[in-house]
Amino acid sequence: MSQKVLDLCRLLPGPLAGRMLADLGFEVVRLLPPAGDLTQALSPQLYNWLAAGKQTITLDLKTPDGVGQLKALVAEAAILLEMNRPGVMERLGVGPETLRAINPKLTYVRIASYREAALYEAPGHDLTYLAGGGFIPRFGDGWKYLQIADGAGAYWAVIAALDGLRKGGGFYEVYLSEAAAGLAYPPPVKLDGSIVCYGIYPTREGQLALGLLEPHFWQRFCAAVGREDWKASAFSPAIESNPVYVEIRTLLAERTADEWEALALTHGFPARKVQPYVPPPSTIPWREVR
Repeated sequence: MSQKVLDLCRLLPGPLAGRMLADLGFEVVRLLPPAGDLTQALSPQLYNWLAAGKQTITLDLKTPDGVGQLKALVAEAAILLEMNRPGVMERLGVGPETLRAINPKLTYVRIASYREAALYEAPGHDLTYLAGGGFIPRFGDGWKYLQIADGAGAYWAVIAALDGLRKGGGFYEVYLSEAAAGLAYPPPVKLDGSIVCYGIYPTREGQLALGLLEPHFWQRFCAAVGREDWKASAFSPAIESNPVYVEIRTLLAERTADEWEALALTHGFPARKVQPYVPPPSTIPWREVR
């Protein structure tokens, strides 16, 4: 079975899906237009990370030669990823019906904006998907820090691609607006730093994330720091008028985040030092145990 993936995508969701497939062992060929990918100008670090493990070829689908090259590549491919607006590939003569006629086993994955007929051909970006999917009222300024729809859409694109391989080919559309809406789930109560057992605290050096939601974790923390009198205060508010909150802040400021993390590991409660971001070497978060 072919393991070749043709990645015709730019920006984030499609290239991320391609990077994930490369990490899974697929042979990923990235096909870029002569103008390249805007991501290279916006963030060279991100561009290079997304391109890792891929072969990159310049391909102009607005020319007969470019169309011919793509059709030749499709004949030997297992998966094709694209994220043009619906109808663009068809107008270029390389839509899913045309390409799957060349290779019926091809899994063609289109990363699109919207499922609704009124918006089906509308352009969009992560921010507009979040706005339309109810994410911004749910998370407020959280949209500023992560490309939520793009990341979720990339994962669903990989799932669609693997499902197509399992079924011997197919045409799939992944809707970024729905990928975002699927993450705007009903809010977990009090997991926003508003209670003392669950939040980020300054220490003598660095910051510490406390995740002591379950009673047994909170009780282990209280025992480890010799404050049994805090046991009933896990869900008390993280506000300056709460003496327990003030006492916890004062206590945590006495040691470094590294020292608190070591204590947490010793006593079995979840607390980690807040670390700077380092690009991961792989997108695969598992290992094969057996």
